[in-house]
Amino acid sequence: MEKLMNVGTMDNYYEQIVQKKFNSKMLATLIMSMVGIVVAIFLSIYLSIYFNWLVPVSLLLLGIGIWLIWFLIKNSGVEYEYTFVLGELRIERIKGRSRRKNVTAFDVKAIDDIGLYFDPESHERNVNPKDFPLVLRAAANEKDGLTYYAKIHDKVRHKPALLLFSPNDTTLEKIKPYLSVELKKKYLKLQKESQKAKEQSEKAE
Repeated sequence: MEKLMNVGTMDNYYEQIVQKKFNSKMLATLIMSMVGIVVAIFLSIYLSIYFNWLVPVSLLLLGIGIWLIWFLIKNSGVEYEYTFVLGELRIERIKGRSRRKNVTAFDVKAIDDIGLYFDPESHERNVNPKDFPLVLRAAANEKDGLTYYAKIHDKVRHKPALLLFSPNDTTLEKIKPYLSVELKKKYLKLQKESQKAKEQSEKAE
């Protein structure tokens, strides 16, 4: 299950940290990168047996290779920081627990729609990302039943967007008062669907 950590809470301020699940695609990319580095190192060492001028190059590549492997492992972890401040939700992606990048910032009151990405009954997607010109991904695991979608107006790129994210109960409660009347009514149904999705997720584990 994804790591959810609350690092601060006040009436108009709240932070949630979401650990992105390390999926097979990320693992394959990491392994292929490491294999490529190791092959390059061993190839240079092998060729240096026949070409003396390659000896210092091999040593240099060895040092660079070790550093690159360490760098890849260190930066393989991804976290998302959700910060709710006075009706605005900001999301940053954190790689290696140090490198930050803005994912989005938007006014919660301007959300056009919000719901579970997958329907708990049919397990079909409630929205299709291909229907949106801009898709912002900040979920722990997009394929699980606990991922939410929100149709927002992104302040970073100044255009409408589909956001996929993993808000916990407190984040959702912070959002609720700012939603439109129609979405507040939908929120009651969403709470029931969310509870069912959690139960299904727990059974799957």
